[in-house]
Amino acid sequence: MSNDLKKTIHNVIPQNILKQALLLKKYFDIISIDELFNLPEGKIDGKVSITFDDGYKNIFNEILNELSKYSIPVTVFLIGNSLKNKPYWRDKIIFLLNNKKYLNEFIVFFNNENKIKLNNHNFFFETKNNHINSKILDETLDKFLTDNKLYENININLISNVDELIKNKFITYGNHTLNHYVMSSLNYEEQKSEILDNKNFLSSLNINTTNIFALPFGTYNDLNMDTIKILKDTNINNVLLCNNKINNKNDCFNYDSIKFLDRLAPSNNIFRLILNIFKNTIYSSNTKSIKNHF
Repeated sequence: MSNDLKKTIHNVIPQNILKQALLLKKYFDIISIDELFNLPEGKIDGKVSITFDDGYKNIFNEILNELSKYSIPVTVFLIGNSLKNKPYWRDKIIFLLNNKKYLNEFIVFFNNENKIKLNNHNFFFETKNNHINSKILDETLDKFLTDNKLYENININLISNVDELIKNKFITYGNHTLNHYVMSSLNYEEQKSEILDNKNFLSSLNINTTNIFALPFGTYNDLNMDTIKILKDTNINNVLLCNNKINNKNDCFNYDSIKFLDRLAPSNNIFRLILNIFKNTIYSSNTKSIKNHF
C-alpha cells in the first residue's frame, strides 16, 4: 500500500485489537450490541460493545475465535454482495490510487461517461462524497476495469462466501447494506434495495443475526430523510453510526422513533485509544447535530 493511502485508510492490526479488547474487558462490562441498545439511556455508562464492519478476512482468521475464547460477544456487520464473491468497490478505488496511470485514465473515463468533474487531487475522499452516486461510480469502475482487463488485479480483502462465516454463540451478524454505498448519494429505490435486500439475504442464512443497522461510513452526511423512511418502513429501529465518539447518558438519542448510538474506532496506539475514551468521557458531544443536519 502506498504511503499516501496509509495516511487515509484506517487500519489496526489484529494483535492490537485483541489487546485492546482484553483491556476493555478488564475495566468495562462487555455486552452484545443488542443488549446495549436495549439499556435505558441512563444505564449505558460502564457498558461496552465490540463490533466490526464489512467482513475483512483477517477479522475472521485472527480475531473472532480468539475473542470467543474469552466469552466476548461481538457483532460483524456484513456487506451482502461480498459474500457472493463481488469485489468491494473501495478495493477498486485503492487499486487505482496505487496505480496512478490507471487512476488518471479512469477519471477521464468517468467524467466523459457521467458528465461529472472528478479530479485526482482529492479522489479518495471525493468518491465517499454524497454528491457522487456510489452505484453509478461502482458500475463505471466495473466497466473500466473490465474493458482494460484489470479485474484480476483487484485484491479481495473481504470474505467472499457464506462458508467463511464463523458460527458460535458469541458472534452475531448484522446489516451493512449490499454494497456499502454512501446511502445519501442514492435515490430512494436504490437505498431501499441496498438495505432491504441485504436484510432479507442475511435472514436466509443459518446464522445469528441482529436487526440493528450499521450505516455505511457512519457519519451524519451519509444518510438523509429517505434513509430514515426506509428504516422505519423495514422495521429497523436501531442504527449504529461511526463519528468516532462514545455514548453516555447525554449522547443517546432518538430521531423519528429510531435510536442512534455512535462508535469509537480503535487505534494501533493503545494510549491513543485510552486518551480518546478519556476525552469523550469528559467532553459530551452535541446530540442535536443529527437533528440539525435534517
